[in-house]
Amino acid sequence: MSEPATALDFLTPPGAAERLPRCCPQHPDWATMSQHLLLAFPDVGIEDIVREVRRAKEAVDHVRLTGAEALAIGELIVRHQLLMRTGERVEVARLDPERHNRDGDQLR
Repeated sequence: MSEPATALDFLTPPGAAERLPRCCPQHPDWATMSQHLLLAFPDVGIEDIVREVRRAKEAVDHVRLTGAEALAIGELIVRHQLLMRTGERVEVARLDPERHNRDGDQLR
């Protein structure tokens, strides 16, 4: 007999989220999280932090996350973006697009 099918966690390896630095276990709202991010990333301008928080909020709203879960995932998104902006993390999740030949296309 085979094992029952289970959902695969292909987005992040186990424990990956815990490796991002966090200031506190949970934030009560987006404004508090934004204030903490300003303190955690003093070299990043307020405009950049506000933009990243807004983008993260739009992302979690888009997938209909709410409450504490939305804040937690939003914080991970923002912190990751800010860590890449400051050079503390490198961006490795890039695709290397390649040209696909289709009917009528010529190799160049």
